[in-house]
Amino acid sequence: MMQHFPKEFDALDPIVATKRVRISRSSAEELAAIYPRIAAAFMQHMATLETCENIRRRHHDNIWSIHDRRNNHLVGLYAMAMLSPAGHAALDSGTFDAPDPRLSHVAATGDPVAAIYKWGVFAPGIAVAAIPLIAERLNGPDYRDLDLYGNGSTEAGQRIMQSVGFRRVEDPRTPLLFRYERLSKRGLFDVTRYSS
Repeated sequence: MMQHFPKEFDALDPIVATKRVRISRSSAEELAAIYPRIAAAFMQHMATLETCENIRRRHHDNIWSIHDRRNNHLVGLYAMAMLSPAGHAALDSGTFDAPDPRLSHVAATGDPVAAIYKWGVFAPGIAVAAIPLIAERLNGPDYRDLDLYGNGSTEAGQRIMQSVGFRRVEDPRTPLLFRYERLSKRGLFDVTRYSS
């Protein structure tokens, strides 16, 4: 009998999403093109374009573009920071500077990744369909055992994270930090059925 994992990031179903959107590693041009829309949406919580570009160049899986399959338009962006061991320690201690992360806190492509920080998601309209595609990517062998973190700086962001299994980190040093413990770490290695 297949197991069903309701409300789990690792078990989001990518099948419908692939018909609506596609994701790809962001280019510098795509990042620069969509940055004004993201900055307008996030306002004071937004890193500079220079910082975003530094994070994009640091690790090839940090920033992903979301395209509408109907017309190939760039409609969203999913930004992560693949954390180095020092970055993971800074996150746990409350000293991680999310708007302007130290490059030493972000693993370079090819270096060990200790955890994954959901840096920012800009997914209006159809772009939200890309989240299961990101989850599928993060279920690959390089990332499936790494816990995910996110900063619940808005009520909407907190609701979205909680709806897919993120839980608040109970530490006064990190009052807005949420963590998602991966299914593989809970002994649920084989996700045989997706959440609906």
